[in-house]
Amino acid sequence: MKRYFTTVDALLDQDEASPLEWSVFDDELWLILSGSITHPSELENYPQPVAVYLASRWLEWEVGNGGFAQAAYNIPEWFELAATGYAALGKPKAVALIREALAMLGKERDTLKCKGLLEGSTIEQVFEHFSESTMASFDSRIPEDEWWIDELRVEYVRKNRDAFRGIK
Repeated sequence: MKRYFTTVDALLDQDEASPLEWSVFDDELWLILSGSITHPSELENYPQPVAVYLASRWLEWEVGNGGFAQAAYNIPEWFELAATGYAALGKPKAVALIREALAMLGKERDTLKCKGLLEGSTIEQVFEHFSESTMASFDSRIPEDEWWIDELRVEYVRKNRDAFRGIK
């Protein structure tokens, strides 16, 4: 995906001068932030709205791409912050589902480790596990009215612009 903005400030300035389509704004912000913040531990020096945006989007999109099993494989460290993010965005059903999945995350990671899937497995082996994983049971329980929140999340960022200013 081609980036049009190299800094968050440039994106915010453009959006203030002439509001961007929400999806363009979201894609651009995501590309900038995910390129520089790759682990929750890196968020301790950022305001809470940055964590709300990044963690909730990371989990929403991972689950949307391959379900909870894929998210547990790819981004287990983001679940707790994602629950906090969905809570800040007023989505209690999504928070409850994430917290329930979080309670099973340790067992899922142990299973992945026992199967040797965390080191040197093939994509076929990983996808086979995804279909068998107990984490997949959460996929059918996604609260449709609370999970897909891209537009709401962009609105939240726009209301908290100052929290994002200065991020490189």
